[in-house]
Amino acid sequence: MKTKREAIVVEQFHYDCESETVKPKTDVQVHVNEVTATGEGADAMMAKGKIFQFSVPFKVVLQGFSVSGKITQIVQLLGFKGTPDDISAEEMQKLSRPLVEYIETLTYQVTAVALDKGVQLDFRPEEANDGAE
Repeated sequence: MKTKREAIVVEQFHYDCESETVKPKTDVQVHVNEVTATGEGADAMMAKGKIFQFSVPFKVVLQGFSVSGKITQIVQLLGFKGTPDDISAEEMQKLSRPLVEYIETLTYQVTAVALDKGVQLDFRPEEANDGAE
């Protein structure tokens, strides 16, 4: 699927120290909302395909630290006229992957400074890792 992507926006990113005894938890969600272009040229833009805001709120708790926040991106699906429900799970994963990679990168960079060693997260869809993360 061809896309036109706006810049990824880090709306929130929060790091906290946690007890070494804290129970690990991973909660990464993908929300998709249709948006409409406004202003000059909006009709021509909308004729090229639907526009969606991908939003990834997350909370990851590991031994020693937690990170949480929200990453978003506006994506136009060129030639697509359907709804988010019409996007296959595989395509949804591909469309949201750059946002998830941002969480992985930010976490690595922040923990490299805060803990003097970067922690590499590796998020995969639940069906690919049987829910283990």
